[in-house]
Amino acid sequence: MVGVTPARSRRSMPANPYASPKRILDERGLRPRKRFGQNFLVDAKFAARVAQAVPQGASIIEIGGGTGVLTAALLERARQLTVLEIDRDLVPVLRERFDGEARVNVIEGDALDFDISASLATSPPPRAVCGNLPYNITTPLIEKIIACTSSWESAVLMVQREYAQRLTARAGTSEYGSLTVFVGYHCRTTRLIDVGAGAFYPAPAVASSIVVLEPVGPDAARARDEHLMSKLVRAAFAQRRKMLVNSVISALAENAPARELLVRAMKSAGIAEDIRAERVDIDGYVRLADALSALGFAASHT
Repeated sequence: MVGVTPARSRRSMPANPYASPKRILDERGLRPRKRFGQNFLVDAKFAARVAQAVPQGASIIEIGGGTGVLTAALLERARQLTVLEIDRDLVPVLRERFDGEARVNVIEGDALDFDISASLATSPPPRAVCGNLPYNITTPLIEKIIACTSSWESAVLMVQREYAQRLTARAGTSEYGSLTVFVGYHCRTTRLIDVGAGAFYPAPAVASSIVVLEPVGPDAARARDEHLMSKLVRAAFAQRRKMLVNSVISALAENAPARELLVRAMKSAGIAEDIRAERVDIDGYVRLADALSALGFAASHT
């Protein structure tokens, strides 16, 4: 029958040729690359739920565009969308998929080297960072994102579920640690939804969660010497089974005068001498850092 597509052929043609990351990779002879931590989001409905957490009309930086499943969902909410992709074989896929869409700019490169602040410098709020972060570089990526909190209002990130539990932990729990304090000092963190391994191709060995970071407001407690506070927190959790005073002194300065200063600072900050690091909340670490600073214990001691 001339001019009529047989039923079987119609059924074999996908409505959306980009719907399946596996199909996209197979058609191009590609495979997920472990060195890039590639686990591609496959569920467009779930991607839409993630995108809903991004402010409408935002200028968005997406970390790791992959095959564009999340990119397509973010485009529904974006004023401008910059997509970072380190895999040079996937860059053409993204550029082909979003060809003709003036709001999308696909950049080949490593997100760890990308200047987020410069990219968003001329964009008015709202501004956002979003992405499915590779597990092997989650911490340096989050540190990079937090280093430029003045440049964005929202960060919506997919991370390993255990990592999300650490980000959102409360003082006094086993998950609470230096990462919790570092991120919580700079941002309000909300665990939005959990994601099963089946939402990705290939399915990772661990489950994931979506977390939303929002920079703290001007009323949040700030340490006078933030470098000292950073050193203090890392030292406090270096040996978390010890009392805080012993962990800090072991890591920073093993001498009697320093211990006496720390004990005096703890008393001044209203922190018990026999407390462990995980029981001190973020404001407590700010008070302790300020008390140490007031007593002359500068970051140079470390």
